[in-house]
Amino acid sequence: MIEEKELGGVQLFADNNFSSQFVVDPAIQGILRFILIDPEGKIISASAPRPSGPSLIEVFKELNI
Repeated sequence: MIEEKELGGVQLFADNNFSSQFVVDPAIQGILRFILIDPEGKIISASAPRPSGPSLIEVFKELNI
């Protein structure tokens, strides 16, 4: 699907479904969750706005990104 839809950015795969550490740590409870991660790998937001939405720009401004 990633190739078919030509999705950009970094795509992560939860190899153990909802038991994956990447899913458990930020308390992800559903699919299609947008997570904002800084260059050092720190989770900035476990429920970031949709990348195509204008509200993400506001989050960047608040974080001085």
